[in-house]
Amino acid sequence: MFPPQLNRIFYSYNLLFFLLLCYTGSAYGQGVFSHQRFDSILLKKTESLRIQGDYENLVRLNKDYLNLAEEKNYKEGIILCYINISNISATIGNYKRGLSYLSLAEKELKKINNPVLKARLYQEHGQLNGVIGLYKSALDLNAKGLYYLKNITDKEKRKFYLYRLYANRADFLYKANKADSAYIYLQKGKRIDGQGVLLNTLLAKHHLMYTKRKDSALIYLQKASDKIVNTGKVNVQSGFVYLTYGDYYFALEDYKMALEYYTKALDYYSKTNRMYNIPGVYESIAKTYKMLNDPQKEEEAMQKYTDEKTELENIQNEAINISIDHMLNDKEEESNGFQQKIYLYIGFIVILLLVVFILLYKHNRALRQKKNQFKSEALSLKNRINDSFDELVVLVKKNDSTFLTRFQEVYPEFCPKLLEINSRLGASELAFCAMIKLNFTSKEIAEYTFIQHKSVQQKKHRLRKKLNVPTEQELFIFFDSL
Repeated sequence: MFPPQLNRIFYSYNLLFFLLLCYTGSAYGQGVFSHQRFDSILLKKTESLRIQGDYENLVRLNKDYLNLAEEKNYKEGIILCYINISNISATIGNYKRGLSYLSLAEKELKKINNPVLKARLYQEHGQLNGVIGLYKSALDLNAKGLYYLKNITDKEKRKFYLYRLYANRADFLYKANKADSAYIYLQKGKRIDGQGVLLNTLLAKHHLMYTKRKDSALIYLQKASDKIVNTGKVNVQSGFVYLTYGDYYFALEDYKMALEYYTKALDYYSKTNRMYNIPGVYESIAKTYKMLNDPQKEEEAMQKYTDEKTELENIQNEAINISIDHMLNDKEEESNGFQQKIYLYIGFIVILLLVVFILLYKHNRALRQKKNQFKSEALSLKNRINDSFDELVVLVKKNDSTFLTRFQEVYPEFCPKLLEINSRLGASELAFCAMIKLNFTSKEIAEYTFIQHKSVQQKKHRLRKKLNVPTEQELFIFFDSL
């Protein structure tokens, strides 16, 4: 799984257009209104401000365009602004606002048929679910986005969104511990656009974390670096690339170079307000100072990591209760009805988790009771055993070599049944099974056979595999059932 600093990097949707048109007087300028021009200008300006991390002006921009779209009754423009505002909100950790505006967009989308916006909506909705840890739901929403892409006739738009949905899906699969499947989708994205900064950096990350092929990681990092546009302004993509370069040099054990790149990444993330990336960078810096044998700076970096992580967690924990700020106050009343649904949705999840916890608790308690019952029965049986049993116990305690022979005389069917399950069991393993059958504890077996308690546990583990005994079943219960 990728580290926390990647949790929302996919909210970046790079738009392959030219430079910004001039922004003078009003958000839209003095030209004649047209839907195509509205979309083109808004997307270009949104992308430029997003890369710079200028979220305040980014919100203002989309608010102005939202007002213009409402004035012109341009439904697609309204939906586009809603989705943009949701994206911005999620990027800065305000999930409540993000979900509210996605709900508004979804409501408007029911009135029109626009597969492009539906694909974009499900992409963003999947991202929000992924950020809060609902990876199965995120994958389902991502699949819906892919479904609507089939109905997009514009090949360029289809390619643009398909690339991002593949990258998103890879991220969710990594979080769900399915690295192999995730890598497949990264490769699919690569076939669509093998030159993107984000994709090449993610591929480098994959090779560093999973294949350990540093040479492949470096190739992808160099491709990513070559594609970063140098406009003279801060570019948030550079932070991700520098961070991965730091991981690369750390893997090479070149800790001074690693520290240099981690510091650059920290600087870029700070300038672009990517607060959710910053704790992870400090943690990497602390690990690097540890390898450089500088405990004072390691401690300082870890303290920074702790402070930043705590601040971020507080914001994330309180995000769902944060009201929409005054800049978007004129849209708050419209979203109130949707907020109630969000609370119900989250409440349902909490209740569901509570039910699962209670069921697991009851299940574990029943297992403990059953185990205690078996132990009690075994103890009762031991109190009623005959002289032969006592003789076997004495032989075990003396570590007598005749123990197994005498045991087979007393329990003639036990060893044959074990050999039916696994014919390759040796005499020492059969003797070990016999001791467990006689209800000797691991501590007692270790004491009487002159081995360590840890070795007894390891033997039990190997026996489970050889005899196909489930981990939730006690070995002495399994042997007793024979």
